Amino acid sequence: MVTTTWRYSTAVEWLHGPGQMRWRRTFSGDPEQVPIARRFARAMFAGEQCADVVEFVVAELAGNTLRHTRSSKSDGWFGVEFAYGDPVYVGITDMGGGGIPAVLQVDGNRESGRGLYVVSQLALALGIHGSPALGHTVWVDIDRHKTLETPPGLAVALVS
Repeated sequence: MVTTTWRYSTAVEWLHGPGQMRWRRTFSGDPEQVPIARRFARAMFAGEQCADVVEFVVAELAGNTLRHTRSSKSDGWFGVEFAYGDPVYVGITDMGGGGIPAVLQVDGNRESGRGLYVVSQLALALGIHGSPALGHTVWVDIDRHKTLETPPGLAVALVS
């Protein structure tokens, strides 16, 4: 018979202990699920400097998923995955369709298409794997100490 030895530890030791903590959750493909995914992200990273960044990234990638893939169709879904570490991993999985996600350069004449670019500026790394037929996962690695700021070159001049 194998016995297990349990050890009491502090919350900090538990949070920063060995091994990487991972969470996955699926959401229905309804646009009303994006704010719920955002709140899930904020709850998972509450108290961390990167909480706003993670929340923004989830909102942007989940919104793109519903705008550009089969995830928004009847019985559609999207998945969110986090890995707590330094860097923090955030991945959004869709049901495919609509082409391959791409980071576009900022163009002042466009009213859309800036979101993935902003995500790329906030991330240490960004990647995409999968296919239009099988589905994609768009993932980012985020510095755990990163705070949400306007990336250089994206500031909007306020005029009164």
